[in-house]
Amino acid sequence: MKQKVLFYDIVVAGGGLAGICAALSAARLGKKTVLVQERPVLGGNSSSEIRVTPHGAAAFHHYGRETGIISELLEEERRRNHQEIFENGWTNSVWDMVLYDACVSEINLDFFLNTSVFEVVMNDTRTIKAVKARILGAETELELNAGIFIDATGDAYVADAAGCTSMRGSESQSVYGEIHAPVEGRRDDEMGSSLHFRIRDVGKPVDFIPPDWAVTHDDPSYFWDSGRKLKDLRGGFWWIEIAKPWDTIEDAETIRHELTRHLLGIWDWMKNKDPVTRDECRNLALDWIGQVPGKRESRRIVGEYLMSENDIQEKTDFDDEVAFGGWFLDLHTPGGLLARHSEERSKEAYSPYGQKAADSYVGPYAIPYRVMCPVDVDNLMIAGRSLSLTHAAFGSVRVMGTLALLGQAAGTAAVRSLDSGRLPSQADPTDINAIQQRLLRDGAFLNGHSGNDSGDLAKSARISASSRAMLSAACPEDTWADGGMGYWKDQIDPRITDRLDTLHAQIIPVSAAVDAVSIYLSNDSDVLQYQDLVLRTTDHIWNYQVDAGELLSSVTLEVLPGSQWYTWNVNIPDGGCRLLRLEAGSSKYIHWPIAGVFLPGCVSYFGITEDRLRTFGQGTTLCFSIEPPQDVYPPENIISGW
Repeated sequence: MKQKVLFYDIVVAGGGLAGICAALSAARLGKKTVLVQERPVLGGNSSSEIRVTPHGAAAFHHYGRETGIISELLEEERRRNHQEIFENGWTNSVWDMVLYDACVSEINLDFFLNTSVFEVVMNDTRTIKAVKARILGAETELELNAGIFIDATGDAYVADAAGCTSMRGSESQSVYGEIHAPVEGRRDDEMGSSLHFRIRDVGKPVDFIPPDWAVTHDDPSYFWDSGRKLKDLRGGFWWIEIAKPWDTIEDAETIRHELTRHLLGIWDWMKNKDPVTRDECRNLALDWIGQVPGKRESRRIVGEYLMSENDIQEKTDFDDEVAFGGWFLDLHTPGGLLARHSEERSKEAYSPYGQKAADSYVGPYAIPYRVMCPVDVDNLMIAGRSLSLTHAAFGSVRVMGTLALLGQAAGTAAVRSLDSGRLPSQADPTDINAIQQRLLRDGAFLNGHSGNDSGDLAKSARISASSRAMLSAACPEDTWADGGMGYWKDQIDPRITDRLDTLHAQIIPVSAAVDAVSIYLSNDSDVLQYQDLVLRTTDHIWNYQVDAGELLSSVTLEVLPGSQWYTWNVNIPDGGCRLLRLEAGSSKYIHWPIAGVFLPGCVSYFGITEDRLRTFGQGTTLCFSIEPPQDVYPPENIISGW
């Protein structure tokens, strides 16, 4: 066996999106960095081996898209790749190559694929000296020495081998008082691993005969009444998931085989048995079957701070914020395919209304630096899903878009640690501020912190533009040049329409006094209807409280049968640049139509409880006009934060 001893500033173990963003961040900031990945491709669960699309806060919050390195990578993939984005099973190897190219092109970054870490060498009980890794098929062992180590392995192998305290399963509700914690926590309450598949239309009828060892499915209610809907026949599904009664680490191979048995049985049901899908599947054939399960959950490492669901629900304002999250509290039923249902909310058909929906609809919220710092080892940071989180909090933070942000934060923090001479666990307020400002400068977003970097030349630049738009109206007949832009239809609930089944609201940015607001309404009935409107201030597009801000004006309109504009003289004095929210109360017969254009910053909501709103559509603008037109898009806004 060939032996190599190598020296670096920073070692990153694990080449998923968190590990890649950590390694690229550290290398770009000038540190000699090495990335070790046990698979032949980069990307982890997002790679062409597993094929889960990266998700994050933007799925539920207007303008909540993750920025920084992960945004660069995703934009580059769209520039190069012809393949349509589809949720599960359709990722191709162009994405792998985008990630590979990014790593090859970084001069301060070395990386080893097909390389598995098998040992951690300690200096003493609290610091790591090196990790040892074996290059599969090359009969080569590496000893990788460094000052700082980042564990992005997913299963926290480095942290575990270094002696870090870990958590598994769920905590009892009595421990932290979390809404989504079970009454009694269990060690085996872990979300499972998944296999995906891809389907092709071959243009003619084709048979499928499952092997004898495939699972047999004969009960329609197992699928249609238990949260396992066959919503799109092209591939999937997230709910092909198993953990309990097996251990997601020790029994990984057993889980892979059981998932394969079920996957083939599910396709047999879809193609040969299900009266809903079998005719549509006549010309469809399996084109790809995953054999590397996407793992959701295993170890979580105890850090300097344990983030709970309460921090997410209450949007705790952390001084040491280094990333943000906003995926919903997505906790699957332990057991997956072997359980009665896939998720608790499947029992109520995933209703978008009610308290359960409101409780799971969280964020955006801040994530603190300390969840990445193990209490037991001083020169180790955690990136990826092994962060210091309760099981309930993990349900939201765990998605790849969010973890990529934390990866970039870990890489940035590792560089600061080496520059300051203070280990990650010893970071002081000046270190935290330096990390935050570096992240902001490198394109990341922090929910509660703005740029105060004295070296930011943009702050002193003269900003000009050849033209500027005024905000005046969004009409039903408007059109805009979207270039055929797609959107994630999975988050568009057909039960939510422009009919005012519940309160609907529209953000209107303003820069000066407002004389009048007009709203376009449709009355489906044959008689006069009455519609209540409210105009109030709000501090942010992510404020989902119904009674947010100062009430400026209210009115009840008489709405005639048919569709037309209604003007409301509000006479709101100049209050400077701010956000107004126009609200229309629930009404059985009245619709507030969607405009034919998406206006920047003009997002909308619908009510899910009496006191809570949720985003409506994917950046949807409802029909309105404002007098006089508002100068809310000046060129200075590119540096003002407005």
